[in-house]
Amino acid sequence: MTAQIGCEMHSGHATTLSRLRALTIPHGRAKSDVMIRRSFLLLPLLTCVAHAHSTKVGDIKIGHAWALPELAGQDGQCFIPLLNTGQQTESLVAARSEACNTIQLRHNARYDDPPELQFDLQPGKPIAMRPQAVHFRLLGLRRELKLGDRFAAVLDFLNAGEVELEIHVANSPNE
Repeated sequence: MTAQIGCEMHSGHATTLSRLRALTIPHGRAKSDVMIRRSFLLLPLLTCVAHAHSTKVGDIKIGHAWALPELAGQDGQCFIPLLNTGQQTESLVAARSEACNTIQLRHNARYDDPPELQFDLQPGKPIAMRPQAVHFRLLGLRRELKLGDRFAAVLDFLNAGEVELEIHVANSPNE
């Protein structure tokens, strides 16, 4: 029996196709033994899925971007993990999307506080985003964000420039 698994990964405009070599399972093995082997074959595929929505601009690595579901006309939240792999501090100075009127940079969910003017990304220090903590606030959603939907957003970095991302609507980053 031969199995071949392929995984397509996207990084910016470049596309890399990674294939596992065909594996032959000898006859006479117990069914559970074969299933265990097949389970291990899927591990590299799961790694590909985890990185499939990541990208890089300049020295900035951008993780899986996701947003919580929300009704049109309301304000939503979006989460995009960032890591500066360079030697110099970089700043995220703006973000925009056609899905909403404005995107604010927020360090917490206290919306009576003014939004941040920029996120400074120190070399080697990741910015992890989550609800009620660091996030992007999507003001005036122009359409409903339903589970499984996707929409585009653009991040603007001071030195690295702009990058367009696809945001996935989910209840958690693991969906």
